[in-house]
Amino acid sequence: MDSKEDAVLARSRDKLKRDVETSVLKSADDILNIAEVAIGDPQRYRAFRSKVLRSANDAVREIKKTIDMNYQVLFVPTNEDIIQVRRPSISDRQV
Repeated sequence: MDSKEDAVLARSRDKLKRDVETSVLKSADDILNIAEVAIGDPQRYRAFRSKVLRSANDAVREIKKTIDMNYQVLFVPTNEDIIQVRRPSISDRQV
């Protein structure tokens, strides 16, 4: 592969890792919001919160390591991901 393809694959892999991290941490946050109400006791909740966050962060690190070691990823954007910016040219301007 040439360096341009390598750069594209690296950006795609980094995007996947960011997306996975966002998803895992969002799930952990949702769990903590429910647990805070269910547990009720602030001291017990703090201990529970620490364990959940540690577990979520460990999972994110493991997933990132697995992606780096075992996967070649190519992000293919959908129409919603593609934003085109068109600058006016001389022919577009009213003279």
